[in-house]
Amino acid sequence: MKVRAIIQARMLSRRLRGKSLMAVAGTPLLYRVVNAVKAFPFIDEVMIATTRSEADDPIAAAANNLGVDIFRGDSVNVLKRFNDASVDLGEEDQILRFTADNPIYHIGTAQKVLELHVQGNYDYTHIDGLSHIVPEFIKVRAIREAHSMVTEQFDQEHVTPFLRKHQNDFKVQTLPSDFAGLRDDLDRYLTVDTTDDLQRFEEMLEAVEYDAFNFSAMYHWLDTNVVPRVGGKTNDFAIKLGNTWVGDGHPTFVIAEIGQNHNGSVDMAKKLIDMAVRCGADAVKFQKRDIPSELTKSAFDKIYDSPNSFGRTYGDHRIALELNEAEHLELKEYALSVGIPYFCTPCDVPSVEMMERIGVPFYKVASRDLTNLPALEAMGKTGKPVIISTGMASYEDIDDALEVLGKDRSDIIILQCISQYPADMENVNLQVMHTLREKYGKITGFSDHTAGIVASVAASVMGAAVIEKHITLSRAMKGSDQAGSLEEPGLKKMIEYIRLSEKAKGDGVKVVNPATRAAKEKLARSVTSNCDIPRGTILTEDMLCLKSPGTGLTWKDRTEILGKTAQMDIDADATLLPEYFA
Repeated sequence: MKVRAIIQARMLSRRLRGKSLMAVAGTPLLYRVVNAVKAFPFIDEVMIATTRSEADDPIAAAANNLGVDIFRGDSVNVLKRFNDASVDLGEEDQILRFTADNPIYHIGTAQKVLELHVQGNYDYTHIDGLSHIVPEFIKVRAIREAHSMVTEQFDQEHVTPFLRKHQNDFKVQTLPSDFAGLRDDLDRYLTVDTTDDLQRFEEMLEAVEYDAFNFSAMYHWLDTNVVPRVGGKTNDFAIKLGNTWVGDGHPTFVIAEIGQNHNGSVDMAKKLIDMAVRCGADAVKFQKRDIPSELTKSAFDKIYDSPNSFGRTYGDHRIALELNEAEHLELKEYALSVGIPYFCTPCDVPSVEMMERIGVPFYKVASRDLTNLPALEAMGKTGKPVIISTGMASYEDIDDALEVLGKDRSDIIILQCISQYPADMENVNLQVMHTLREKYGKITGFSDHTAGIVASVAASVMGAAVIEKHITLSRAMKGSDQAGSLEEPGLKKMIEYIRLSEKAKGDGVKVVNPATRAAKEKLARSVTSNCDIPRGTILTEDMLCLKSPGTGLTWKDRTEILGKTAQMDIDADATLLPEYFA
């Protein structure tokens, strides 16, 4: 069996053009990647796969300098590029897929993954969420079969989503995101997509003596210097949603609720995901209903005469808004490709089962379904975190829901909510977040149905660990939730204000901030002479007053000089310093 590393690289990256050859601590990024890959003892060959575009000529020159093979192929169909780059290999040979924006790799973990991959005779093995420090492992035969089957541009461009979406056709192994001690919560900081990422890597490499095996030191540096904190202690009252810590000491987790504002269109759903990413949301959420489980025949057949109707009957309307399993899986993969978690509100047991097949990292329960105990039981059995909304709920409803989900579990988040669309501000009652936290001992947050952003920002200031807000491409679009949702400028402003308010919270420790030092020196008062003090004069209090600036002794500290002898002639209105007296 031959193992070939293929490093995917190009100059015209969408997020940071030219990054492949940008210097990181004096060494071009691609050079760092190739040198890291060359250190893998079980890799037989290293190849860079780039495009035929003239823009990528520097990539080919770099490959020549580095002494590795270069393959130049299709600029859009990256799957074809991988297929053609492995045409000389046998079907049972293995490809390790690397990308040129990940400069360091964990060789020991990759070795363990390869052993599991080969021993299990898998077609494809990956770390859940696609690690930035462990490559993907693909059997050559699987690459060839996928290439022959793929028709969608998304699958052609991203190489491996097709394998993950067609596990009936391919034997796929998905290892947990924390496999073998990987810090999945820090993984996002170990790739280069922006100039900030470049700077972070340079700072880390300068602070940590670089060693391909010294990931504990890198993790410690990232924990200490990079991971966002919001005052106080961390992880005392916190859980992980996907790969992100949520709760005390961590930034508010902002969920962009897409729901069914995609109006049944996958393309529109992708545009909403892109919008959420541009605005800085932490996750996107959809909804899924199994209509036969949802409606009686009479409810399905009821004529639905509304400006927001997508069908003649209410059942037809609901079906028109539903996405099927393949479409939800497509959206999950799309969200992964743009770097944001996808999850869902399943409204019934069949929908929970579908989301388990898709592999969502956590769940949300709609307020109306707190009494849907079979669906809650199904979610509880997954063992994944669950967020419950309480817009229509009594304490009894919440008690029953927690009993079914597992009332002693720490990975349940309760959201204060008012199921009024849009909600009047006087009904929001944000103080309930504190009541729910005290009563149930759970992390709490806020699902915002108000028309603006004030309530969400206020909730964050008051300690909401999670904020959920509906989003739309246009409030003028057809659909019952569109008018009460945020368009892109509103979502961007809301998240910006939440992040600024988190900075303003501080850590609760009262100190003289360095930012106020200049003002204090200018405006505070110091012990000052109120008359001429000839040399040899013994200082008495009647010779003193207080005047600005505040660069000398305070009135409390005047005893340091009282009763001492002036060592020089001191004019009136002089700021007195200890060295003037003995």
